[in-house]
Amino acid sequence: MPVRSTATRVWPLALLACLAVVSSTLAQEVFDPIEDLEFDAPEAWAMNYFASATLPAGRALDSDLERGGIDVGFEILHLPHLNQEQRTVGFGGFKEEDFNRSPAAARMFGRFGLGGGWRLEVGWAPPVEVDGVEADLWSVAVEKDLWRGARMGLGTRIHGQTGTIAGDLTCKAGEELSPAGSPGNLFACEAPSRDEMQLNSVGVELVASHELGRNGAGPALHGGISWNRLDTEFQVDALTFGIRDRSLLRSDGETLTVRAGASWRFSRSQLVTQVLWAPLQVRRLEGPSLGPAQSDDLVHVRLSWTRRLR
Repeated sequence: MPVRSTATRVWPLALLACLAVVSSTLAQEVFDPIEDLEFDAPEAWAMNYFASATLPAGRALDSDLERGGIDVGFEILHLPHLNQEQRTVGFGGFKEEDFNRSPAAARMFGRFGLGGGWRLEVGWAPPVEVDGVEADLWSVAVEKDLWRGARMGLGTRIHGQTGTIAGDLTCKAGEELSPAGSPGNLFACEAPSRDEMQLNSVGVELVASHELGRNGAGPALHGGISWNRLDTEFQVDALTFGIRDRSLLRSDGETLTVRAGASWRFSRSQLVTQVLWAPLQVRRLEGPSLGPAQSDDLVHVRLSWTRRLR
């Protein structure tokens, strides 16, 4: 797909402005195009960033979770602060979006021993609203031991996730109070938007672990590398220039993620900390068109706690 110029990508603004002239005498207009984005387009990069930040990556190899065993726990995901350049992704890299709503996200999960070295994990990021935005993400993963030595292990993990991040992403609450076209309301927002980002992914991961102590005494190191297929959408629902903008942006592609960390056992509990790196590419505006692809990766920290129920 050819890279579009700024003029081409921003033409909806001109159309909205023209339609606003007659909006007072006509029923509310709806602008609802569907656009398939290149995987490194600015809007696609933003969706890939949040999809990667919430991927259900594994933790340590819990080969002692036998058939009928149950673990429950929660995970805290750090969401790095995005600078102005990273936030400027709307309309092909022209409009700055307010993505820095929370420094972290949380997920609950349960793990179940299936026997034969198999384990099932189900996770949920519940819809808790933070500054007008809430996530509702479900994940599932199946793990299998491939090899186990005295203090080392190798396994594989297949994971998937589906769900949404919803809220006033394109027109934040309060913008409508400033005059249309002013610095506080450059895009003439008339009400808080009700946008929805759909994040779907599947992936497969190779995991390795090494216990530094014997018989679970002391920390264990672990790491993994995964291939992921991301399928994302951004459904705009904003009232601007007197027009209801219902643009749908779609993107899909493949990524790799690498993670490394350490875990500690305390009786029936386990604490895990790790760093995850997801290499991402993006094309940003350089003059009237998008420039060459450049790296703008995700690097963040995760912390999880698990409790063995049986």
